[in-house]
Amino acid sequence: MKVRVTIDSAFTEDQVKIEARFMTSEISDLIAYAKDLDKGQTNLTVKKGEAIYLLEWSEIDTIYVENRVLQVTARETCYQSSLRLYQVKEIVPEYFLQISQSEIINLRQIEHLQLTPNGLVKIVLKNKTVTYSSRRYLKRIKEALNL
Repeated sequence: MKVRVTIDSAFTEDQVKIEARFMTSEISDLIAYAKDLDKGQTNLTVKKGEAIYLLEWSEIDTIYVENRVLQVTARETCYQSSLRLYQVKEIVPEYFLQISQSEIINLRQIEHLQLTPNGLVKIVLKNKTVTYSSRRYLKRIKEALNL
């Protein structure tokens, strides 16, 4: 992969340009990384008991609401956040996807998907956790995974 950088004070804003023969996972990761740079937030602050942790986005498996509390699972541990789901949705990197009204998952943690007879999508994560998407979000899931 070639990398070319042009520095010129005449530019009105910084820009990243990617030219590729076809979309690969590396190009997709590069796009997500470049977009994340602009967001500025590289981690999520969560709590477990009295302890406060800073979780890197790549460590997070799922983010969901349970009993009106935002739960964050990472490394097979469940943490809580004081944020609301809509607030987290605004700051998560491109590789996170909302799969229901109350859950967002890390696409990089998906092991496999399975369609259920009732129209839901069963999602099995790499840590063997199972979750389900709602039918309302099926189209978004298919678009995100190029299905």
